[in-house]
Amino acid sequence: MLALFDHYDDAARELLRSLATAGITCTPVVISYDGELPDGAVCPFTTYTGIERKGSPLFFNEVPVPAWCEIRHAQQAYGEILRDGSLLGRINYEPNSFRQVASVDWLLPDGTLGHTDLYDRYGNRYATIHASDGVAYQTVYRGPGEYEIEVDHRSRLVTMRSRDSRLSFATLTDFVSYFLDDRVVGDSGPVDDRVLINSLSYPLFVARKRAAGQPNTTLFWQELMPGAVPENMVTELEQPTALTRIVFCDQRLLRKVVSQHPDTAVELTYLSHLGQFADKEGYHLRRAFTLTNSDEIPALVDLLETFPEVTFSVAALTLMSQRLHELAARYANLTLTPTINLRGLSEELDKASVYLDINAGSQVLDVVRAAYYLDLVVLALTPYAKAPDYSLTFSTVEELKEQLAAVITDPAGRSRALDALHTQHGPRSTPADYRRLLSEADLL
Repeated sequence: MLALFDHYDDAARELLRSLATAGITCTPVVISYDGELPDGAVCPFTTYTGIERKGSPLFFNEVPVPAWCEIRHAQQAYGEILRDGSLLGRINYEPNSFRQVASVDWLLPDGTLGHTDLYDRYGNRYATIHASDGVAYQTVYRGPGEYEIEVDHRSRLVTMRSRDSRLSFATLTDFVSYFLDDRVVGDSGPVDDRVLINSLSYPLFVARKRAAGQPNTTLFWQELMPGAVPENMVTELEQPTALTRIVFCDQRLLRKVVSQHPDTAVELTYLSHLGQFADKEGYHLRRAFTLTNSDEIPALVDLLETFPEVTFSVAALTLMSQRLHELAARYANLTLTPTINLRGLSEELDKASVYLDINAGSQVLDVVRAAYYLDLVVLALTPYAKAPDYSLTFSTVEELKEQLAAVITDPAGRSRALDALHTQHGPRSTPADYRRLLSEADLL
């Protein structure tokens, strides 16, 4: 069974984790390479260019630069490449990393973008994006392997070149379909020809192309649906060409689609993600933790004064502002940990009963999701909620305080909050539910 993904992102990780927990095997195929792939996965761009997934991320001062250049870390959280005081390039870091290189923007003499080199988690420069007037028009993938791949963003043409051959594909869909036949499926065809996808973009386009009028694809819908049912989904619901089933990870969305398309031939059903929750022991019931990259935590003072019996632990990967240190001097129940390392972070998550997502700024180290699976009660304020699928969100501080009071009163209150958190999108599924839905019986 193939699992086709646009990108190896959080949604793909979540689905693959659930399948693995259920003991369901598949071959993950990631269409676009963004610098990281899971074990056992294949990608057309890395396979044909020979990019190897071993090594360490490139640190900012390890970027290859022209002669007589220097590299400096700028205050704006990126690196600069300078020669004689002139800016030649800008080094962009991986989010939530310590100056690990994601890409390097090389500038033309007039200061506009000329091209961008992309680096992966293994230190490889795997692609270059060429730009004109600041607009990308071509991406070239290179590695130690046989092929070089060019993607033209204007014509959508994908060209694969080697020393003695050249193959052109009108679209990325055609390229991926060729790759599946050439390197994944083979001439004999798969024993299990079913396909799993989690996107209505290229994975669906590839599935349609290969279905040849015989739908064989299950769509796991992991996204929000704030407005109308997406057009590509409606097309499949009304006249299936690829999909046999849509699995919703939010029961509310299942009911929405069923009500609008009651007569569809596509099976509509629900499965929750299979969370592997830690068996949390040794925590302090009245301890809350927040990891921040900002000193803007508007509700903090209110919480400190309302709950003097609760220890509020706030940590950052960097130094902390004078503003936070002054708060810590005023409130005995506030603990600060600047420049926390991963070991310290793990210890804080182990000790806390509650994670508070109440700080402005971006999420740090995917900590909300980590807290969720470590079985902390995750409470968030709506304006600052960085991962609302993994938190109980509240529109006002008063509502959050009411829930926090219930959690810290006794273990039973905490258990009720955890149950509400884990079932807010629907009942919790089991590995057996996954196996029943995706069993070999589907092949008969």
